[in-house]
Amino acid sequence: MYKVIIKLPYTIEKRKDISFLLSSLSIVVALTVSILAAAGMISLYGEDVGIVLKAIAGGSFGSMSALIDTLIKATPILLTGLATVVAFRAKVWNIGQEGQLYAGAMGATFVILTFPDLNLPPVVHIPLLLFASMITGAIWGGIPGYLKARYNVNEIIVTVMLNYVIQYLCTFLLNGPWQEPGSYYYNTVKFPESSFLPLLFDTRLHIGFLIALITAFLVYFLIWKMKLGFEIRARGDNPVAANYKGISIQRVTLTTMLLSGAIAGLAGGVEILGIHHKLIWGFSSGFGFTGILICLLGRSHPLGVVIASIFFGALHNGSSAMQIYSDVPRSFVNLIMGLIIVMMLFWEAVFKYRLRRI
Repeated sequence: MYKVIIKLPYTIEKRKDISFLLSSLSIVVALTVSILAAAGMISLYGEDVGIVLKAIAGGSFGSMSALIDTLIKATPILLTGLATVVAFRAKVWNIGQEGQLYAGAMGATFVILTFPDLNLPPVVHIPLLLFASMITGAIWGGIPGYLKARYNVNEIIVTVMLNYVIQYLCTFLLNGPWQEPGSYYYNTVKFPESSFLPLLFDTRLHIGFLIALITAFLVYFLIWKMKLGFEIRARGDNPVAANYKGISIQRVTLTTMLLSGAIAGLAGGVEILGIHHKLIWGFSSGFGFTGILICLLGRSHPLGVVIASIFFGALHNGSSAMQIYSDVPRSFVNLIMGLIIVMMLFWEAVFKYRLRRI
């Protein structure tokens, strides 16, 4: 009995580093495959692919009004995506952006309802409320950060559980002391006009979008130009080597979660002060969880997060037009988003390896 052994002249090996070109190519391939798969599912649904995709594109960028709505929807997920970048660069797995966003919105609401007679000018009132949002978001992010730094408690479990805690607390307040008198809905009274974020170009787009863009620049400057950013990246790349270098892993972990929570809290403050002008139960349609997907799609880079958030905002905004011009439900967009993330992870793994001739 003889064994036949065939030796191929190639072997598969892991790349030491993925270049920017390959990383960008993996994103393009993932998006292309996702769109083709979505087109196939639309065909199976019995709808015209061209009409559906044209409706999504037209509802997202087809007019100035559509573009404004896309940027409005992109604003909160841009901020929660940036919050995720700060945490994930340190390999601290913050999954609590949704709860920290709620905490930020509740912080601004607390200041407004506790001090209704401040009568401050908008130039003072708005920064005060946004600062309160960042403080409460940082506190809510600092809880799992402290537990991770001090007792090495798994931050994924703590942040996920705190999402439910803050939402139940919000429900209690909106069904009790914070509820608008005489209202059957879970919401507060309307905020004073001095708290409204200014509008840009006489449109519905508020200054929160500019705040988000400035935050993206600040996050980039922090991560790649400052000592703290170097410590954050060192903690993520090799915590053992960072510890030998004299970097306190516990301090960096706590600081990272405080910063991440503050940015997510800012998202909550911007959303209620720019759009709703009151705290409403369910004002967030999963902005915090979408921010995690945005971070993955943007390759944990602020510029990538800006582009990815506008893309996801366009999908959300275009879903309404898609439902008008076809029988495809709006929830199909969530399927597309999930498909994009799966393809992103798959092709990223593929591009991490290469064939090498022996």
